[in-house]
Parts: sequence; C-alpha cells; structure tokens
Amino acid sequence: MSTIAQRQAEVTRRRSILATLFFAAGQTLSATALRDELERVHGQVVSADRVRADILWLADVGLVHRAFDAAALTERGREIVLD
Repeated sequence: MSTIAQRQAEVTRRRSILATLFFAAGQTLSATALRDELERVHGQVVSADRVRADILWLADVGLVHRAFDAAALTERGREIVLD
C-alpha cells in the first residue's frame, strides 16, 4: 500500500521522465540515461530498475514507446508535457 507522499513522488518522477524525454535529442533515452538526467536535472535519485518500472507503466498507458532498455515519447506523452 502506498502513502500519499509515495504516490506524489511517483507522479512527479513520471512527469519528470516525460519532460526529460521531451527535451532529449530525438525524444528518446535509455533507462540509465534517464536515471542520470533525473538526478542531474530534477534532483531525483532513483535506481535504474525504478526508472524501467516507470517506463513500463508509461508505455502501458501510451505515453512512451518502449524498445529494449529505451523509451521514446509518443504524441500523447508530448501533450502531457505541454499541458
């Protein structure tokens, strides 16, 4: 069971992943590059496994395309970032 703080951290991290992809060249990054950018740009320290789990969730809801260990932003994901 997650707490409100955990849920808010999850939402913030996933939105940060989308924003990071939006500004990346080709709007595509690997999970490890995303992890590094989350820490460097957004100040969020998480494991690569956590980022991979978020990529899977974001892919399930159609916000990113997943290919092996990388994620690419979809049009729907771009709309979320710009909203």
